[in-house]
Amino acid sequence: MKLPIKTKKDWCILFLVMFIALYYISMYYNFKIEKIMMRFAPDKMNLMNYPGGWGNLVLTGIIMTILVSALMIVQKEKKKKIFLAAGAGILFSVLMFAGYLIHTSLIVGTSKVLPADRIHISDYGDTNITLTEETDEGRRLTALAVSLKAEPKSKQKELKAKVVDREEDLLNIWISYPKKYGHSYDLILYVGGGLIYSYHGTGESESRIFYEDNGFYDMLQSIIKK
Repeated sequence: MKLPIKTKKDWCILFLVMFIALYYISMYYNFKIEKIMMRFAPDKMNLMNYPGGWGNLVLTGIIMTILVSALMIVQKEKKKKIFLAAGAGILFSVLMFAGYLIHTSLIVGTSKVLPADRIHISDYGDTNITLTEETDEGRRLTALAVSLKAEPKSKQKELKAKVVDREEDLLNIWISYPKKYGHSYDLILYVGGGLIYSYHGTGESESRIFYEDNGFYDMLQSIIKK
């Protein structure tokens, strides 16, 4: 059954309505979309700093491409038009995905181009220390935190098994940066049992990313024990 679509204006209106409807429907699946998209973000990206919307646009573009292509086939449009529409939809989704990769990299990269506003070290006990990069300790700790490299994938699973979830043994290092690229950024690290890690995405234990110690642990301990 053909729809009463005859002019370019009819197609444009249909595309716009479909796009808006599909985008809003995709928002009901935000958590699942973010969880998938987070796999492609830099390891120091966390859910708090996640730039929402990109995944919805990627998914909307993919579904739009499928539905519009199917509709144009039903409407018996010329093959050239169908291929052009499908190509435009695929290109849109690819560009949105590329935009996401660039945006997340820029957000995390804020830590390399701007000084931190605030460095806060705390635990579930008496530790409650605030530093800035105006101090030598603050500058050195921040530089070490930013330069931390993730452990090899082969070692990540082994390290996850060593984590002891005792709140009293866990230190939280929260380094906040000014807003840039349309988004704020916080480098959030956890230290406990000799391990250094961050939560990549959801905050579930499976999302922990462990880092090789580059002197960060000793520097942190020297600040706490002063």
